[in-house]
Amino acid sequence: MDTRLSYITAKLSARYIWKGGLISISLAQKIYSEIENDILMLNLKPGQLISENSLCIKYNVSRTPIRGVLSKLSGARLVDIIPKSGSRVSMINMEIVKQIIYERFALECMVLRDYINIASDSDIEKLEKTVIKLTKSYENTKAFKPDKFKAIDLSMHELWYKKTGHTYLWEQIRKSDSNYTRFCMLDMLECKNYEYVILEHRQMYEVIKNRDTSKIEEIVKKHLYGGIERINVAFNNKFDEMFIEY
Repeated sequence: MDTRLSYITAKLSARYIWKGGLISISLAQKIYSEIENDILMLNLKPGQLISENSLCIKYNVSRTPIRGVLSKLSGARLVDIIPKSGSRVSMINMEIVKQIIYERFALECMVLRDYINIASDSDIEKLEKTVIKLTKSYENTKAFKPDKFKAIDLSMHELWYKKTGHTYLWEQIRKSDSNYTRFCMLDMLECKNYEYVILEHRQMYEVIKNRDTSKIEEIVKKHLYGGIERINVAFNNKFDEMFIEY
């Protein structure tokens, strides 16, 4: 009897009850992760309606677990559930974006100052190689991949956070609010900010190489706030479709 009970318990533990729907934990997580990624990578645009029927067909599950997934995404502020209307991808909150940029500007300036004070010649050589790699990834138009370009971009910042012993802070930036993540993706995919990013990374590299702390605020501000200017121009006539101001 005990063996049979243990067997049943083990079988049930491999399944996940979500608001009355019974699906495997792995499938529930797969559905959640894929929708989350589609939202963050802008395959699902801010404000876009989400079809429960399409998701049910795609994943071959009933409405109940799909609604559970959407409810969880709503808790993560990625989806808005509108009573009697359905669900839509949440809009990008520009006030949150601006506050995150403000916070990162202050932090990045301090980290760069620390980095300049302790960086060795080999550290600066690594930065130079990263800038070259970033440039080549864009120049190779046939093999160009935006996600790879973004990864190289972030790797340069990671170098100075790790060197200064601020790995935890870098990890928090990487886990940044979904509003900021999507804002950055819009700037890259819709505003085609690649040449700006390359130029600004070259300028940051020169500032570091010359150990010129007087120009840190200027170049970091340009790098972090430039996206707001580009987004405002690109979405001037359809801002209300994708963004909220508060």
